[in-house]
Amino acid sequence: MTSQLRLRVCCIAIFFVVGCHGKSKNEHNAVLPSQGRETPARVLRRGIPGEPQTLDPQLVDDSYSNQVVWDLYEGLTALDRVGAVTPGIADSWTLDPTGMVYTFSIRPNAKWSDGERVYADEFVAGLRRAIDPRTGSGSASLLSVIKNATEIIGGKKSVAELGVSAPTETSIRLELERPAPYILQVLAEPVASPLHRKQEKATDGSSFPNATVTDGPYVLASRVPNSYLDLTRNTYYWDAEHVAVKNIRYVNAESEATELREYIAGQMDLTYSLPTPDLSRVVRDFPDQLQTAPILGTLYLALDLSKPPLRDDRDLRQALSMAVDRSFIAEHLTLGVTPAYAFVANGIKDYDPPAYAWATWPRDKQLSYARRLYERSGYSQTKPLHLKLYFNSGEGIQRIMAAVAGGWKQNLGVETTLLSDEFRVFLTGRKDHSRWDVARLGWWADYNDPSSFLEVFSKNSIQNDPGYSSSEFNSFLDSARTDSNTLERMTFLRKSEEVLLNDYPIIPVYFYTAARLVKPYVGGANISALRRTYSKHLFWKSPS
Repeated sequence: MTSQLRLRVCCIAIFFVVGCHGKSKNEHNAVLPSQGRETPARVLRRGIPGEPQTLDPQLVDDSYSNQVVWDLYEGLTALDRVGAVTPGIADSWTLDPTGMVYTFSIRPNAKWSDGERVYADEFVAGLRRAIDPRTGSGSASLLSVIKNATEIIGGKKSVAELGVSAPTETSIRLELERPAPYILQVLAEPVASPLHRKQEKATDGSSFPNATVTDGPYVLASRVPNSYLDLTRNTYYWDAEHVAVKNIRYVNAESEATELREYIAGQMDLTYSLPTPDLSRVVRDFPDQLQTAPILGTLYLALDLSKPPLRDDRDLRQALSMAVDRSFIAEHLTLGVTPAYAFVANGIKDYDPPAYAWATWPRDKQLSYARRLYERSGYSQTKPLHLKLYFNSGEGIQRIMAAVAGGWKQNLGVETTLLSDEFRVFLTGRKDHSRWDVARLGWWADYNDPSSFLEVFSKNSIQNDPGYSSSEFNSFLDSARTDSNTLERMTFLRKSEEVLLNDYPIIPVYFYTAARLVKPYVGGANISALRRTYSKHLFWKSPS
């Protein structure tokens, strides 16, 4: 998903996957004794510093939209407070001896917000819609491990050939290309949500009804664009009795700075993030309300490979990467982030990430080498390269991008024009390569595996903003997709990342840590490695 500012301070959390026979529903969802009673009108106010682009679960691929959609829809599986897999709309599942065929059983009390029962074929319809090229889902690649999904995304097979079926009204059979335990995390993502029978006309890729009927813990009550979205508890949700907060308001604060001001003024209970310039003040004034936690995410710069000069000159791309002062950005402009010399974030189990060979060089040696590459490409202080650097607006982001441009100017002589747009405009603008040479982007893992990062640059990925194309990269990625041996698969993924880094289509800048403020009377607001905070896990604390 395209990310906003996130921060990193702690050690990477261990991420567990719990199957259908793991913790019981009561362990995960029971109302805690300390939870206070709420009045029907009491509203928990959550900040999002940008307008959600869509509430369509198959089309959502930005962080602000995802935050709301996680509350509205639920897949076959779900995630608990710490990010472990738990039963969702499916109350149980089995896995055959090959490790490639899952059979899910839908809860008998699973219903849509209109009171209609949730049927197995609605999950089939939802998954087919997500994979259908006509839908244009930016998250379709998450489902590529399902049998025939890659060929369908590439237009080589029909959606009817997707390896998912409904043998009965309440059972779903899911066939995979190879064993992939992380599929249980993927099935908790919005892209794997069911499609209501009344909405099946949307399977041709047309517009999706605006969250009028949902199967998750909340339903959309009202929406004022660029202002707020009101959600109320879905009384038909299978576990509605354990959804402690009845009313949620997502406040579009327009910026992180506005979000912080509204929080301090008592107009918000939980912020989405924090503005970089105010971090030291927040640490000083609100130490007991500040939450920080590591997450699997990377801030990076995409280089436009659709046109010269960046398309044709690897040396130039490498020079730009080496000239970015990651240590300065991490130490002076953000809180606790780790400079990134790779794309896959630290902390993924069983993965040994590569890194640029020059990452450990002294800074003067890095810059000397970068200048030689820059000059070899035909540029100099007197004949500078001109670039347009594009990013979504925000004071913290502005400071970081100014530092990037300043480093290019000081170290190489590059002349950079800074261009920014409001978040929703930026999401569209980043697809228009005439507007930028370099774009500031970020990626959070959707599941705990290197492929969640590397699939971004695969040949069929809509998220491949640089327009990167490498047969060698895709060959290693294809091998990883079909290899069932964990060690060999991780080796193929590492080789694919090595190719990516060596080609320099992107400039990784730092690995994220999340930071936000939470009022003392709000409970259950944990930050997992995948940065999930579901409203159904929140509760009002009793007065002390």
